[in-house]
Amino acid sequence: MMPQSVPAPAAPDRQRMLILSDSEDLSERKSSVFARLSESEQTQVLAHCTPRLARRHAMVFRQGETQQGIFFIRSGGVRVFFVAPSGREITRAYWFAGHFIGGPDVFGQNANMWSAIAVRDTSLIFLPSPALRILCGRIPNLALGLIDAMAFKGRCYAAMAQMLGTRSASERVARLLVHLAEMYGTPGADGTEISLTITQEEIAHMVGASRQWVTAGLKRLQSAGIIEARRGKMLIRDLDALRADKG
Repeated sequence: MMPQSVPAPAAPDRQRMLILSDSEDLSERKSSVFARLSESEQTQVLAHCTPRLARRHAMVFRQGETQQGIFFIRSGGVRVFFVAPSGREITRAYWFAGHFIGGPDVFGQNANMWSAIAVRDTSLIFLPSPALRILCGRIPNLALGLIDAMAFKGRCYAAMAQMLGTRSASERVARLLVHLAEMYGTPGADGTEISLTITQEEIAHMVGASRQWVTAGLKRLQSAGIIEARRGKMLIRDLDALRADKG
């Protein structure tokens, strides 16, 4: 049996990540690093792990600090972001239960390329880099699961770079709202209400635009009758029009 103090993370589902992307299949990943492991292999890995609790708004790791290991998310959620020398910030992704954070240098030889902060109280499992390297040599299924997860993250970040480089800010906002509606939307008589609370500043960080521009863009969509802000939530009145919106 696996140690009760450090249970394995849950498998991801399509509501357990959020990234700016134009690719539908990136939201369909349902396997985790642990999915390939037998019970005995999971026990071996978890024996080297320690549980961590990150309270809401607590930093999990910081950009520029030396990579120490990887973190598997058991519950809660983490925002991964990069801060430029100018101070401008961009969100790379939101990762939730079943995923891991801490790449790309999972064996801990270089500085973190970005930071991670808990967006709610978050339960994590920490696996130190030296132990991870040894375990990957001993357990091929762990190495394969890690490669698969890293390839998935690479596809996510490549899709994000393509969106930032080829789509206008208006299109990026529209695509993000469509993504939120598909993942967190509840259909109703008036449209699709997004159950996830997200601020204009958070939208700005995700789409690579200023908060002022996002405010103006959302007002334009609301004036067109495509969206409506109500009770701190976002209602998508016309999802097809939002998908087609070019700003």
